[in-house]
Amino acid sequence: MAHYEDLSAYEYFRASIPGGVRALNVGWLEEGEAYVKGSPPSPFLSALGLLVRDAPQMKTRGWHGCQLPHEKREAQYPLAVEISGSKVVLGGAEIRVVAESGDWLVAPDLVYHYVAAHSYLPPEPFIEAVMAGRVAPEVGSSG
Repeated sequence: MAHYEDLSAYEYFRASIPGGVRALNVGWLEEGEAYVKGSPPSPFLSALGLLVRDAPQMKTRGWHGCQLPHEKREAQYPLAVEISGSKVVLGGAEIRVVAESGDWLVAPDLVYHYVAAHSYLPPEPFIEAVMAGRVAPEVGSSG
């Protein structure tokens, strides 16, 4: 998977973004690249999990694994987590939410794992959009 700085211009599936919409990256992490660590508000991880489970977009035909270091064991591939009683495989889709500004904030679904297992702290506009449940409309697929 590629690394992109948080809130940089989204380019991964650029053709899937409607004209006139500014899309920004969130949570495209990779080993060796610094990222903000911290603790989001307590209800955030649950809200993010529901979006990962119920609103994945741009599903791909393959899986990306977590490239960040894991203590005591190798990362599972593909990475599967339990979210509200459902098994969800991560690494093959994106989560797209709309910030208060109207910008689309686009994250790989692995963002759930990054927050839960690696203390990744997404930017505040992403946290707010996830907590508000503002999912971007699905406009296409990757084929």
